[in-house]
Amino acid sequence: MTKTTLSSPTDKIYPPGKCIETENRSRLTIKPIRFPENISKIPFAPIVQATLMKDGIFQIRAVFLVARKPKGQKEDEGDKIDELQFDIYQNWYVDLSGRRQLQFFIAYDIDDNIEVNFDVYEASFRAEKDPYGENAFANIETIQTFLWDIDPETSRGTETTVQHN
Repeated sequence: MTKTTLSSPTDKIYPPGKCIETENRSRLTIKPIRFPENISKIPFAPIVQATLMKDGIFQIRAVFLVARKPKGQKEDEGDKIDELQFDIYQNWYVDLSGRRQLQFFIAYDIDDNIEVNFDVYEASFRAEKDPYGENAFANIETIQTFLWDIDPETSRGTETTVQHN
């Protein structure tokens, strides 16, 4: 087993698992959603829907809030906002009962300042069956989905019950 040692507090820490393709990714807001009383760097938990389709496709849709990234100092100019760059990582693991489990990480890199303005993003992606093959998803009842800031100050997650279509 390899021990991870940070050489400095600014090292990037990527989530476990494999980076997978995202079918759809978009910012849903033009104007920010404001939480003026926010006093925490911890991100909001994502809202996630997971569906195992009849054809065996495992479809995940996530909506999440991320602190607004202004290009300049003027946050009120909606057309001057950087689009968030993020990747989706899928991690298979086996729990203490010997059952396969799935985790997904929405990984991005932003400053860890306390913010009051947030953008809403949507991501849609399909879980990959590797390394377990055709019956990979047969016994998956819940998944975990995390927002993961790679810088590595903050992350936040949620557990979602899998729907069977």
